[in-house]
Amino acid sequence: MIDPTQEDSPRLSAVACAVVAITATYVYFLLFAEFALVELALPLAEGRLRWLLGALGVGGVTGSLLAARSFRFERYTRSVANGFRACGVAAVVALLAKTWFMMMVAALSVGLSLGWLTVILVSGLRGVLGGRRLGLWAGLGTGSAYAFCNLPLVFNASPANQTVVAAVAAGIGALAANGLSLTAAPRAERADFQPPIPACWIVAFLALVWLDSAAFYIIQHTEPLRSATWQGAWVLGGNAVTHLVAAVIAGIAIDRGFNARVVGLAFAFLTGAALWLGDGTARTTGVEVLYTAGVSLYSTALVAYPAQGGRPRLSAALFAVAGWGGSALGIGLAQDLHHIPVWFCGAAGLAFAVALGWRQRHLRRLGPAALGVLLCGGLLDSEIRASDDAVIAFGRQTYIAEGCLHCHSQYLRPRVESDVTRWGPAPSLAAQLQGRPPLLGNRRLGPDLSQVGNRRSAEWNRLHLIDPRSVSPGSRMPSYAHLFADGDRRGDALVAYLASLGRDSLASRVAHAAAWVPQASAHASAGEERDLTRGRSRFAQLCAPCHGDAGRGDGALTARLAQRPPDLVQRPWRHLPDGLNAPERELHLARLIKFGLPGTAMAGREYLPDEDVVSLARFVAALQAAGTPRS
Repeated sequence: MIDPTQEDSPRLSAVACAVVAITATYVYFLLFAEFALVELALPLAEGRLRWLLGALGVGGVTGSLLAARSFRFERYTRSVANGFRACGVAAVVALLAKTWFMMMVAALSVGLSLGWLTVILVSGLRGVLGGRRLGLWAGLGTGSAYAFCNLPLVFNASPANQTVVAAVAAGIGALAANGLSLTAAPRAERADFQPPIPACWIVAFLALVWLDSAAFYIIQHTEPLRSATWQGAWVLGGNAVTHLVAAVIAGIAIDRGFNARVVGLAFAFLTGAALWLGDGTARTTGVEVLYTAGVSLYSTALVAYPAQGGRPRLSAALFAVAGWGGSALGIGLAQDLHHIPVWFCGAAGLAFAVALGWRQRHLRRLGPAALGVLLCGGLLDSEIRASDDAVIAFGRQTYIAEGCLHCHSQYLRPRVESDVTRWGPAPSLAAQLQGRPPLLGNRRLGPDLSQVGNRRSAEWNRLHLIDPRSVSPGSRMPSYAHLFADGDRRGDALVAYLASLGRDSLASRVAHAAAWVPQASAHASAGEERDLTRGRSRFAQLCAPCHGDAGRGDGALTARLAQRPPDLVQRPWRHLPDGLNAPERELHLARLIKFGLPGTAMAGREYLPDEDVVSLARFVAALQAAGTPRS
């Protein structure tokens, strides 16, 4: 039996282990389940990312429900440790996955193990920490995790390295679980845990998680937004401090009974940051403080509220609906967006206000007000979409004014196979004549750009415009760095315009690349060369700026890329499926070299002769063959 006199006096060792366990859980979720897992899956997804998010969500919900059903206080320590171990194994499976099937298995495993762990962990925290400072310890663990994940070395690491860090965090959590001794009453009896009030909290947290997940995904995959919030060591360091301070303050406030005020302030901060960011072109300073503080405030409450209740079924419902449902819904809806829509904020605000208004009857008048916010949000979102169109139109004007049409065409000859292979599927003539004026062009000193949006990422186009020869050695194109000077909107608008060209034909481009094979004569020509001289020469000229002279992912451009290029010497390489024989491996590499990896800075070399592509593929294969397996 638990001694009631010791309820609020947990042992310091138990407090330390609990804080470490909370930190490890959040590190695993933030660094891997919410980010690195998606990035690892993108090269294999080919438009099926929503299926992976669905598997992750189904696994999370299932794991949460299983945890609630099997929860036993007498098995608490062992159950938490097993949850951490399962999370570590799932991360390793994702890291080694080379096929879409294995990646789906990994996503399901991550959801199951993390869903189990979160419900088990929070349902017993009050029994370990007591009720007096539970919010403070939850805030310290949550804030420490966010601070760690925002350290530049961690935040800027490759998805593979982030996955390794998450697996290590899971191992540390498993060790910390051994010190989680129950010394206090395991649950609290308060109105917040009596029906129907828990449903109000679940809806409020659903609105917060949905808004945050969508915003995070959009920011991370939109260059201007990422530059405004998470670029530079000083900004990341400031974010880390903000996360920790805000989480600790939230924990102290929760211990004093200010739960609703904490989540209300969190929602205000998140929506304020989203509206302030817009499309990122304003380059606002300080918005990252608002966003990070809001995230830490609600994340602390998301741990503290179910922990205070000590009710496994409530914990399962909260994490299943708000945690997993909110994350999957937010990321799923945000995949094709490049600004934070106001209607996201409006819809989340409506749900949030109604939920808290139901909890406190005198606040029910917020419902009509929130409905007004939603309607206004819809109108403002229409304005933002019109603003996006205006940016693209301005980019088109910049394209014309800078004389780009004198060297680049926007016309693909539908019956010329080389046009389709190099530049993408040919749209109808009517579609190509829609622009006013049409930009068909009359010569091709440079590549055709009519479908460049599915061949080059915005990041690559930006680097190419600023310093053409850094990403395209030997290019005759002049630098347009002056378009990106502070206060000049022309550069970002031109990048947005280029991204709009052919963005709807990506599926056709991917299908064409998957069916391409080099000419038979290319194999014989490449095979006649000794020591792969041609491939080595081409690699040094075209690939070394990003991949490095030795293929270790340490080229001169690495520091300017959002994602570090892979180490081509170390194997296995995640972009190659398992079980390929030598010819199949060579063909797969040749296709990657010829057409690149959509959505990444890896650009194709469509103009290279087939024999050069094959030689490069053989040289890269030789680099991998000489490497050592990952440990």
